Amino acid sequence: MKDAQEELDKKIGYYWQRIRAFGESHKHFDWNAMEVLLNLTFTHNLLDSVLSQKTREYGLSRAALNVLSILNHSEGKKGCKHHEISKLLLVSRANITGLIDGLIRQGLVERVYDENDRRICIARISKKGEELVGSFLPKYYEYAAGLFLNLSDQEKQQLNGLLVKMRSSINDKLKKSENEKLGSKKTKHNK
Repeated sequence: MKDAQEELDKKIGYYWQRIRAFGESHKHFDWNAMEVLLNLTFTHNLLDSVLSQKTREYGLSRAALNVLSILNHSEGKKGCKHHEISKLLLVSRANITGLIDGLIRQGLVERVYDENDRRICIARISKKGEELVGSFLPKYYEYAAGLFLNLSDQEKQQLNGLLVKMRSSINDKLKKSENEKLGSKKTKHNK
């Protein structure tokens, strides 16, 4: 783990140095914003790596665990349609059918069809899947909590608040950009 930390520190130093040197020659450069962006990127990559490693211990990807959790908490454990699962996923919505097929092969999920419309396919967690989720999640939650031991409860709440505020800012920027594109298209269309 020490080697991985040293490698990460070298990578961080490289980007800090290059971006700061390059950015200072641009009038809209904001070092604080870039530092936050880099910190979020490195933290995301590190979290993704350690959480993926933990789920692999159970033969699962993070996306597969996410699907199992969704199905385990579905109303009455009746299951969910594929498009409902994809809307709820916390991770990439890549090939949901392939993901569910893999869980079926592992015996963790079953595919059933709607009684009223056989065209509608529903994924439902199996007994084996329930048992896996029941044994894994408490350990996963404990592990996840351990990742934040250096933060007080107040700091965790503050960080959560800042991340929510940042997501809101990003969403506002995306909406503004989309509205500008729509306005630009309308202007071109009207000419």
